[in-house]
Amino acid sequence: MLSCRQTIATLLFLLIGLTSFGQIYDRKLEDHKEKNKEAYFRLLPEIADQVSDSTLTIEQEYALFDPIVDFANRDGSTFIGLRKKYLQEVPQPPIGLVEIRLDTVQDSALIAMLGNPKFTTITLLQCYKPIEIGNLIHSLVQPNIYQATGIGIKEASISHTFGQQVFATNLKDDKWQIWVVNRAYALRFDLDLHTMVVSDLLYTVPNTPAYLQLQLPFIPYTQRFEMDALYQDINELRWNTYSIDLLRESDSYAWQDTVNRRLRTFYSQKKVRFSKVRNGILKNLETGAALEANWDELVDLSMEEKERLKEVLQLRIIQPDEAAYYLFSVTNGIFPFNEDINEIGKNAMCGFQHYIRSNKTDDTYKIQSKGYSIAFEYDWNIKTGDFSTIRVFRKK
Repeated sequence: MLSCRQTIATLLFLLIGLTSFGQIYDRKLEDHKEKNKEAYFRLLPEIADQVSDSTLTIEQEYALFDPIVDFANRDGSTFIGLRKKYLQEVPQPPIGLVEIRLDTVQDSALIAMLGNPKFTTITLLQCYKPIEIGNLIHSLVQPNIYQATGIGIKEASISHTFGQQVFATNLKDDKWQIWVVNRAYALRFDLDLHTMVVSDLLYTVPNTPAYLQLQLPFIPYTQRFEMDALYQDINELRWNTYSIDLLRESDSYAWQDTVNRRLRTFYSQKKVRFSKVRNGILKNLETGAALEANWDELVDLSMEEKERLKEVLQLRIIQPDEAAYYLFSVTNGIFPFNEDINEIGKNAMCGFQHYIRSNKTDDTYKIQSKGYSIAFEYDWNIKTGDFSTIRVFRKK
């Protein structure tokens, strides 16, 4: 069973790939996220050895993160205000979905964790938008759903391949009910914005006739920021790629190939839009300096490892956090990073701080993404989406 700190690290690792900038993007929200990252970067060096201590009790693990909880509580009104604004914009669930039969999540350990305000405050610290909150809670509950219902590997890939959408209803004051919906099933839970406690976890059994007969459409809603509108269009494309014929006539790899092919077409048609959003993000990044002498570059990567790093950086990436997430997912399997799960967790907790090292041409930038003990540098042409000169560093 995962410990508290392992669960937090795993979820924050997932979060790196779930965040999004959304006029070009929500500057107030992103500035607040940067404050969260800085809080982790300040705290983690002080508790690094203790975080790796497997003898700690759950209560002692929670206590390590008290400074982060205190930080969140002191700034509670800002957190609530930002989260509530986004929740108020999300559509309510369709009537048919509300009336469908739901089963209760039975994992008592998981329910206890999500009922602990310290755990949820830490875990959801960098989640503001409903899609971020929903995806993170879903990633925690998903294994329980699969185990309870005996879902197979092929069926399990449906939610990953065709994406998800989120609905929300205000129950009372700052208590909300959130639905995370994919093409196979739905998850519902309640969230208290004051405590961030998650309760009443319910789900539909995957691929039941009653759920599939709903044929839920993708329900877009007005986005305040161009970045969020672009992500929504991508999610809608993924959702609408699903069809019963596709599922019956091919395997899960072919499903993903079909989605990727449509995404490439979408990108080729919307390059100017992607470029505009990327430019809006990068113009607000700080200029970074060369990494200090206590960082070593990994210069002995194999050709296969270099190719994997290049392959994950797809043309449709919108922001440096995405690129860092994909590179991080590859380096976790590369020596020496793959030798220390605790080190991976520490980097996941902190996330990455991004800088512009130089502006090589009008459209090409050298980007630096710096984590707790791992860093990346690469050249990025924001007009074409091409990445080159990828470098990986480890802190001594």
